[in-house]
Amino acid sequence: MPKVVTTVTAQAAPDDPVPLQTPTVTHYEQVAARLSSAIDDALALMPDFTQSHPLTKGFVQSQLSVSDAFILSTIAAVEANPELQSVKKFDVTAARDLLQLSDAFRPLVDKLNGAAKNVKFTIDRKRAEIVADALQTYEIAKGVARDAEATTAAEHVGNLRRDLGRSGKRKKKPAPAPAPGNPAVN
Repeated sequence: MPKVVTTVTAQAAPDDPVPLQTPTVTHYEQVAARLSSAIDDALALMPDFTQSHPLTKGFVQSQLSVSDAFILSTIAAVEANPELQSVKKFDVTAARDLLQLSDAFRPLVDKLNGAAKNVKFTIDRKRAEIVADALQTYEIAKGVARDAEATTAAEHVGNLRRDLGRSGKRKKKPAPAPAPGNPAVN
């Protein structure tokens, strides 16, 4: 009997039939990334920029109630009193630097807070306009769906109702409780 030789050849795993797709980057994502990068670049210009941290946040908050006038009076007291200078607890130069930093950056803080508020408002305004149009379209679709032959519209109305998540019934506000000492009138 002849000898049968069997050879096993390793086969490479088949390639995935569909290569992985890279998600589409939208125009708005590109604009947001550019703005974010510009903000990072701007923050890098701020001397000694420090991010908020839970371990130091309480300490910082507890010191904010002290006025600039108190800091100025402390500067004057230390500069005029050799005993206070010898303690070397209060750095007059650092205190003056802080007051200059605060005065210079206060308008920027206001501007950035306003900008953040207005960016959010811009998004909310655009959403409100789209939602108002969508709600009007829903009301129109409900009218169209009343036609027995508008089966597609009726299906869409069902989907819209489901996704809107409202029951359609408004809840009544509870009657206000009678004021203490005034018995309820029957």
